[in-house]
Amino acid sequence: MQPTTRKPRWALSGVARLVVRPEYSSLLILVVMVAVATLLQRNFWSGPSLLLTIDAFGPLILLTMGQAVVLVAGTLDLSCGTALSLYTCILTFVMRTNQPASGVLAILITLAAAVMVGIVNGFAAGYLRVSPVVVTFATSFLWLGIALFLRPTPGGQSVGWFNAFYDFRNVSGLPAAIRSVSSFLPPVLILILLGCVFWYALSRGPMGRYLCAVGGNEESAYRSGINTARVQISAYVINSVFVFLAALFFVGQNQSGDARFGDPFTLRTIAAAVVGGIALTGGRGSIYFAIVGALIIELVNKIIFFANIPYAYGTLVAGAIVIIAIGGSQLYSGYSRRAMTRGRAP
Repeated sequence: MQPTTRKPRWALSGVARLVVRPEYSSLLILVVMVAVATLLQRNFWSGPSLLLTIDAFGPLILLTMGQAVVLVAGTLDLSCGTALSLYTCILTFVMRTNQPASGVLAILITLAAAVMVGIVNGFAAGYLRVSPVVVTFATSFLWLGIALFLRPTPGGQSVGWFNAFYDFRNVSGLPAAIRSVSSFLPPVLILILLGCVFWYALSRGPMGRYLCAVGGNEESAYRSGINTARVQISAYVINSVFVFLAALFFVGQNQSGDARFGDPFTLRTIAAAVVGGIALTGGRGSIYFAIVGALIIELVNKIIFFANIPYAYGTLVAGAIVIIAIGGSQLYSGYSRRAMTRGRAP
């Protein structure tokens, strides 16, 4: 009779190796928060409620996806909120209500502005070697000043078909089949899916590896022949394009621009990315889990609302929940890693 060999404790399954990562522990937090939201909001999973939720959560998801790219590259963007405001102001400054073609011109000009914003931030951080925190904090005032110059007060003009970035059903003249798409696939979700497809392609090419290499150890990446400054510029440009997509949604929704509209979003994108397991030190993370972090942040607000917590305490409770989510994720990952270490054979 052949003696049975016991499988070593250190031979952990693929699932066990995954759950020790903070990104995957964030998924557990998301599941818990979805369960709580479902208990508090009885119609949470109804069709109309889900569409409203997607529209409410979509902008922060897009902004966090962009922030995740720069964080993976070892940098940071404190100007994304004012950049969002700037893009809404440019769009509504260029467009004319009675000139449908002006919408196309506005998109092209704003996209060019978004690329320039990314290049400016990336050039200062990558080539001039200025701290990304200092650079983007300074440029945030620059973008704010330009936005206030273009749009001192909220308002502006927008063409009718721009509603398509918010809801196809609000655009007259579209075929019925296209308008019906909004009943199950809102435009902001299409933008998010396009961003996921873009990241999938990027992460499997050289640029995806360069982003992680530069974020993990910039000096080693440079010695390996990687143009670290160019990689950082690329990261900022990609981030700026995601901010541009969020601006399209907001202008489609509100039909106006506002120079102070994006102020609350900057720190929320960083918090959402960290909750999603993106390392502030760079080199680790994924857009997919940035989405998880953004969902957790937005679910915090929804839970606070349906739990009837007074508005005066809402911010305090939201901050406490975010700290618990981040701390719980790190503690869970640390405990799991120690368990793996104890289970390894000497």
